[in-house]
Amino acid sequence: MIECTPRKNRESARDYAARILIENIVHTRLEPGQQLMEQELCQALKISRTPLREAMLELAGRQLVEIRPKIGSYVTRIDPAIVEQVRHLRSVLESELAAMACSICNRRDLERLWENTAVWRMYIERRQEEKIFSLDKEFHRMIYELCGRMYWYRLVESAAPHFDRTTVLSLRCRPMEHILEDHEALLRALEAGDENAARAVAAHHMERYRENIDTIRQAYPAYFKE
Repeated sequence: MIECTPRKNRESARDYAARILIENIVHTRLEPGQQLMEQELCQALKISRTPLREAMLELAGRQLVEIRPKIGSYVTRIDPAIVEQVRHLRSVLESELAAMACSICNRRDLERLWENTAVWRMYIERRQEEKIFSLDKEFHRMIYELCGRMYWYRLVESAAPHFDRTTVLSLRCRPMEHILEDHEALLRALEAGDENAARAVAAHHMERYRENIDTIRQAYPAYFKE
């Protein structure tokens, strides 16, 4: 069963449906390969079929949903080729952002980022996957924001769900501490104003996917495109 967060102020029915579908796809409450049942989704979202179908067309364009005429609509399986492209894009952008942040971030920025990592540790102890995922997303968003690159962030986020699914799965079958340790290493580089170290940490952080992918595929083979 999908989980539905409240509809945002002035959020259209189509946008609401798209957002909730993506959230549930990322957290695999809607599993890769699963058929999307229109009537059930309309009832859960409290919307009509038209905005739901519009949302599914949007997600089909983003390769998160596959629409099979006269058969049905399905959540796409994870495509490693797409995930690798998103990883590569983020690696290029976020290595540059890490270096930029060395000369931009101030004490208040660093305190906010350190607070994020402190809360991370609490949720790691509690094994609260969704809280940890949310904090990870927020940490990276703050880096884009403090560097004044929110347009970059929105571009990355349009493709992020493909990569985000693998992040969620990695949290389930790999140690969570490694991701947090990367964040802390980045913050130490920012505090020192060391651009080379910041770039190296950011690049290594985005290599974690390659370290994790075999374990993830062994644990969830049916989730991946053949």
